[in-house]
Amino acid sequence: MTENNLAIANIPIQQWGGLYNQEEALNIGTIFHDLNKPFFAAEAVTGSKNPIAPEAGNQGKSNIQIEREGLMTRITQLGFYLDDLTLYLDTHENDTQGIQLYHEISKEYAELRKQFAQNYYPLSRLCIPYCINDNETAFCWQEGPMPWEGACI
Repeated sequence: MTENNLAIANIPIQQWGGLYNQEEALNIGTIFHDLNKPFFAAEAVTGSKNPIAPEAGNQGKSNIQIEREGLMTRITQLGFYLDDLTLYLDTHENDTQGIQLYHEISKEYAELRKQFAQNYYPLSRLCIPYCINDNETAFCWQEGPMPWEGACI
């Protein structure tokens, strides 16, 4: 058997830099400009606001459905932003800009999830206390669609 040589990887430490807004970040896949390294064959993201789930239009949708989907999209964008910030803060736990932004977005994210539960149904167990219904002793978890239904109805 021949002798194996180990490879040595050199990965520079990420620096705080320019950030995408929440809508762009979800579409691109990172909040950091410096980490946007598309494959050479990939084209720039253009066209649909959300290439992951392109908008099918609002034909046949009620105003309530349009509002609900808009709020859900905003919650998804903020959730992604928080996930990417968390990954950054795992290795940069003393970065004051990152920590401040994390707290700001966390508050907005929590408020939007509370608003969604109050207006429609809970998105997680933590949102159940915010459900508003006629009977305060009712358990509202079953009011929304099941996760496998794949819709914001």
